[in-house]
Amino acid sequence: MSAPRHLWSGDWQDESSAHAEDLAARRGRVEEPVEPEPDPPQPRESLIRRAIRRLRERLGSLRAPSRRRVRVALLATFLILLGATAAYAVISDSSSSSKPPVVAGNGGEAWLGVELANAPVRGALVSSVVPGSPAAAAGIRPGDLITQLDTEPIVAPAVFVSALSGLQPGDRVDIQVQRGSSQFTAHVKLASRPARSP
Repeated sequence: MSAPRHLWSGDWQDESSAHAEDLAARRGRVEEPVEPEPDPPQPRESLIRRAIRRLRERLGSLRAPSRRRVRVALLATFLILLGATAAYAVISDSSSSSKPPVVAGNGGEAWLGVELANAPVRGALVSSVVPGSPAAAAGIRPGDLITQLDTEPIVAPAVFVSALSGLQPGDRVDIQVQRGSSQFTAHVKLASRPARSP
């Protein structure tokens, strides 16, 4: 058995100089880099397969829209359609009010003596009344809204003119009239159209 080695044992100088030389030799050597082995050649990918692969990669990166985004898109679409409908209603109402007023009673038919216009609500709006006409005698005035002729509801001036065209001079009719917030029934005896009347 050998004795333990200590720094004072005497051979440390030899060992440290040998060690220093070994380190110097290692430092002086340049290690050559190790090149990785090349991969085996891959078969060439066709253009179609490459395009399909790229498309799958792109589609995979897309995420599905969230429910909130879908709801917001649907709400925006609904509001746009609602606005377009309202704009169409305003335009069609303004264009229909520029039409000439409808005259109730033509030729040899029964004559009431009113001119009608489209109303913003259901009914026929009286725009003018001929003085001395059956309508004037019954108390109908401009601004009144005709809502019913006998039992037929009036939703537009054309409906009133159509209902009146089937009647004869001398016939008696009940006309439901709305004036402001009140309603009344005018009992009218229709007449023949005078020669100089609208």
